[in-house]
Amino acid sequence: MDTRPVPTVRAYSMPLTRTDLPDKVRAVLDQHAPLEEPPQQGRTSRVAFALDVDGSPAVIKCSAGRDLEVIRREYHALCVLHPLGVPVPAPLVFVERLTATGVEAWLVMQRIPGTTLEAALRTERDPTRRTSLLTELGRLLAGLHATPLPPGFGCDDWLDSALGLATSLNPAVDATRLEILRGERPSAMATCLIHGDLFLDNVMTAAGRVTGFIDWAFAASGDPRYDLAVATQGMSSSDLKAFLKGYGPSGALTPQETAFFTGVALLW
Repeated sequence: MDTRPVPTVRAYSMPLTRTDLPDKVRAVLDQHAPLEEPPQQGRTSRVAFALDVDGSPAVIKCSAGRDLEVIRREYHALCVLHPLGVPVPAPLVFVERLTATGVEAWLVMQRIPGTTLEAALRTERDPTRRTSLLTELGRLLAGLHATPLPPGFGCDDWLDSALGLATSLNPAVDATRLEILRGERPSAMATCLIHGDLFLDNVMTAAGRVTGFIDWAFAASGDPRYDLAVATQGMSSSDLKAFLKGYGPSGALTPQETAFFTGVALLW
């Protein structure tokens, strides 16, 4: 279960309309298909569903202010990772423009079809289908962590970078909590390619299969335990067993590791 706090006011609650779109964004979209508002707007962007010029599902995102860094990071990650066969949406166009209220950035990408794994598990009571979904999640995450790191992707100290990024994007971060986390840093582990935000509402499913991961802004060369802690937080013992069947025994974390990396994730 996603335990992130729910904001009382959504910064991006206004739906996108066609009159909002830059020309370069319109150019890659089907001009006759309506824009659809998703079930919930993003925490760092305004979002709409659309069709591209070939009639395929697409997602439009628009960010501004401190969230510009988030959408820029996501576009960079998609450009680097999609050619490697990582289960990411294909980027279609990225545009930045100056408006009367400041710079805004637009990203259009392919839409991975289906519903989120969080929603699927909330209603799926058949043990076999539930186990299959979680085992496939584990298998796909193990594959991501085994993907060779692209040259120049990531940073030297992932944890320090993650804590710094949390501070810049969330000014309300508790400084005392930050220092506690810095002091509780676990023993070092070899870094690998991580998603960096693998709550189950960022995992897509369709027809009983996991179809891919979305929201790649925090992908990095990082500690695999972070993805594992976030993806498995709140899982029952049977769900965790199914997940580890796909990921492998190295995915089992100690309670201390789970608490630490979940604590980092909840700073955002």
